[in-house]
Amino acid sequence: MSTLSNAALQSSLDETVESFPHEACLTCECFLGLVAQLDGDADANSRQILKAYKVDRKNMHACLGCDPCPPGDKYAKYIRQKQAEKIITL
Repeated sequence: MSTLSNAALQSSLDETVESFPHEACLTCECFLGLVAQLDGDADANSRQILKAYKVDRKNMHACLGCDPCPPGDKYAKYIRQKQAEKIITL
């Protein structure tokens, strides 16, 4: 997936956080899975932005089962976009 600019990354994270149905979403595995995936795909500058969203493992919790789950939906959309960019058409 093409690298997001720092501004686009921050905007995407802010949009996701604003969509949380619960304060606890900040430490939910759904959101933190997205953060971890972005961190793995990020350059050094972007990792500094993501650092603010990381939490100690003992503070993480399992999915609360929200329906809809905005951070889970955002994570799934990101993965689908990454996969779509890998598809080679002949």
